Amino acid sequence: MKTDDVNQDSTADGLADELVGQLAAIDDQPLEERAAAYVQVHDRLRDHLEGGDVPRSTNS
Repeated sequence: MKTDDVNQDSTADGLADELVGQLAAIDDQPLEERAAAYVQVHDRLRDHLEGGDVPRSTNS
């Protein structure tokens, strides 16, 4: 496995752990606040996924 693959896996694991905690906290909020918080999560995940389409520059 290449170093970039390990770094991406670590990043994905960290994001998943953070997301689980964030979703649990959102579930405890009142409905109106929960809806707004889910929109923020959606936007963040979309930005993260769309950013994955951009090739990373290498300095080698």
